[in-house]
Amino acid sequence: MPRTRERTIEDYLLSQCRAHGFLCLKFVSPARRGVPDRIVVAPSSTVFVEVKRPGGRLRKLQQLTHAKLRRHGAEVHVVDDKPSVDAFIAYLFESPSDQRISAPWSRGGRPEPTGTA
Repeated sequence: MPRTRERTIEDYLLSQCRAHGFLCLKFVSPARRGVPDRIVVAPSSTVFVEVKRPGGRLRKLQQLTHAKLRRHGAEVHVVDDKPSVDAFIAYLFESPSDQRISAPWSRGGRPEPTGTA
């Protein structure tokens, strides 16, 4: 069975954002490596999104860059399959921006089970 590629997950993220009226901008920073792949602009907030293939891991530089962004108050999410994209989209609808402190994602980009976060 062929492995799902990162591009497939990124395309799905883009299609879901468009379907819900969100902007999903490709983020490229020529002078800085390790930045997240996408910036998602929704009515409730603007967040960074790193896209990985299923089971893919962040590189060390990505981990450091994400930590730096979070220290500066940014939200950074990681999605690695279609269910994690769906959970991310649902999160954008559920959480008003003034109640967000940090992204509720655990390893693998999946949300914490309800009532445990």
